[in-house]
Amino acid sequence: MAAIEKIRRRSGLLIAIIGLALLAFVLQDLFQSTGRHREFNVAVVDGEKIPYKDFEDLKNKNLENMKRSYGGNLSSSQTYSVYNNTLEQMIKDHIMNKEYDAIGMNVSSDELYDQFLGEEPHQWVVQNFSDANGNFDREGLQNFMQNLDQYPIENRNQWVDFENAIKENRLENKFNNLIKASYFVPAKLAQKYYENKNVKATADVIALRYSKIADSTVVVTDKDNKKFYEENKYRFETDEARGIEYIVFDIKPSAQDNQDARQYVDDLKRDFTTTDNAISFVNANSDQRYDSTWMARKDVPASIESAIFDNGNQPGFVFGPYFDDNAYGLVRIIDLQNRADSLKASHILIAYNGALRSEDTITTKEEAKMRADSIVNVLKKNTKKPELFEELATKFSGDKGSAEKGGDLDWFTDGVMVYNFNEFVMNNPVGTIGVVETPFGYHVIKVTGKTEMQPKARLAFIKHEVTPSTKTYQDIFAQANKFVTENRTYDQFNAAIEAQGLTKRSQPRLNASTYQITGIDNPRQIVRWAFDDKTKKGDVSSIFELDNMFVVAALTDVIPEGYAPLEKVLEQSKYQILNLKKGEAAVEKMKACGNDYDRMVKELGAEEASVSDVNIESRVLSNFGVEADIIGTIMGMKEGEVVGPIAGNSSAFIIKNVKVQPAEATTDYSNILREKTAQFNNKVLNNSVYNALRNNVKIEDNRARFY
Repeated sequence: MAAIEKIRRRSGLLIAIIGLALLAFVLQDLFQSTGRHREFNVAVVDGEKIPYKDFEDLKNKNLENMKRSYGGNLSSSQTYSVYNNTLEQMIKDHIMNKEYDAIGMNVSSDELYDQFLGEEPHQWVVQNFSDANGNFDREGLQNFMQNLDQYPIENRNQWVDFENAIKENRLENKFNNLIKASYFVPAKLAQKYYENKNVKATADVIALRYSKIADSTVVVTDKDNKKFYEENKYRFETDEARGIEYIVFDIKPSAQDNQDARQYVDDLKRDFTTTDNAISFVNANSDQRYDSTWMARKDVPASIESAIFDNGNQPGFVFGPYFDDNAYGLVRIIDLQNRADSLKASHILIAYNGALRSEDTITTKEEAKMRADSIVNVLKKNTKKPELFEELATKFSGDKGSAEKGGDLDWFTDGVMVYNFNEFVMNNPVGTIGVVETPFGYHVIKVTGKTEMQPKARLAFIKHEVTPSTKTYQDIFAQANKFVTENRTYDQFNAAIEAQGLTKRSQPRLNASTYQITGIDNPRQIVRWAFDDKTKKGDVSSIFELDNMFVVAALTDVIPEGYAPLEKVLEQSKYQILNLKKGEAAVEKMKACGNDYDRMVKELGAEEASVSDVNIESRVLSNFGVEADIIGTIMGMKEGEVVGPIAGNSSAFIIKNVKVQPAEATTDYSNILREKTAQFNNKVLNNSVYNALRNNVKIEDNRARFY
């Protein structure tokens, strides 16, 4: 009672404390919500927002379309591709619609109608509304459009999407054609292009390769590094990026898992040997269903080859357990035969009402059999007219695809055709003609070829993959969890890796759209963690549970958008900087020799060489590699002039004895014009215009916050 009385006396204070706590909670949520408000936009393009809901709606629609195209579920990489393509599609729409509006470009209703039913319909329309022979079905499309309101809402929505896609593509084509039509090469410029291509020069050079100068003799200072960085800063522009280090705890089967898997297969062997229905037994107990394919020696695992083909074992024999492809297995011989690997035949299909794919025929089964027998009788009476089979196939066969080739089915692998058809061809000599019934109707078959007979087996496999057990999974998780719990800082992360002998991996550069990390499938949750505003440099992650592994990562670098700092590019640039310094040293060494070229060769290790067929469009100078500046120098020199020493990319040069061969005189620059126009048009078709527009637009990309 005393305790209750104390609580009553302090009830006002408690209420105040609770109230303050609730207020703090609400305010915290309010401020966090305000801070997250911008995240509801998956991107912002030049100030225009792309709300996540709009992205989600279009992404779901694109996913459904993709699933229909692939006939089922998508892989994680395909799904991510849809996500990325959807966002890029929305960004492109925002950028290009501004351009279309600025120049007043649109697609009128009459113009859109022409894309469907005009004299030259859009290629996508032709592809989707063509008959079996590939001819555009204008009447069928017109009928579909007139009766669109009678179709289910799903089909109507798909049509609207298709219509919009045609409209967007038409707009893009009009815009690209406008850009292409604006390209013009003045006569003087065409002449210059012609000369650049056809004016050629030869020269003698004295070259001192930088490889002749020892690295240890060259001193690179901080000043040199900074100078190179400032002069080449434009090359180091970068998107926002992250760097991580990580360790992987692979979820692999233990020794006990391996032993249990073998025992499971061992326990099945006696029943598998004695069962009267091996196929049902396989389907009930194996990781893979029974496959009736005939297998040659080359088709079976090496570990069972001798047991099947060399030891005289007969149908009913069971071999195993054996280990192959991470699974323990048993194999039982169902049948052994000598069979051809490939077969060739022609056929005439006489379908009847009720057979597969025979919806349009009214022929009865009895009538079909009589017609097939009649065709066989005609063929057997006219054995000296081999072309007769082709004529009858073209005229009577219900298989239009092969009928166009006189019934020829070409070569096919044993087991590919429906069973009765396959066995007739297999079991009869070349030249045999006969009738076989299959679910598709009656076939008049002519055997036209088969490869050499070889031993084959029909086998029943029990396969049991060795997989991690629940206990193994729990043990590995416990190991990863212990690591994370005990190592919350970057220093602890590194120390524990070294102490435990773990393998640390690194990914020094992740972009917001990165989908692949070495050794990790589907790492998007790691990328999203790395780009989360709450994740700071030096943070260690919680456990990422991925396919067959647990991953723990540490954020090692945060690279803002803009120019990468000097320290980030120094490693990749040090070879270029060293060569610049070697170039300075090489020039000084050659200057010290004056005009004594023999001394340069003997003392410095320089080489004398001739270079030919040099023109202003060349990039490679003989065997000295890419030397665009040196080539430019040669093309600008006069005969009798000596230039150098000057530093190139990989050598320092003295250039002399230049001889210039003028281009053949002409006033016809049509080939040049065609070449330059084609190059420009290809750039337009390869999205160069859009890419240029995109590069000049500020884009806030928040995709890593959402997927």
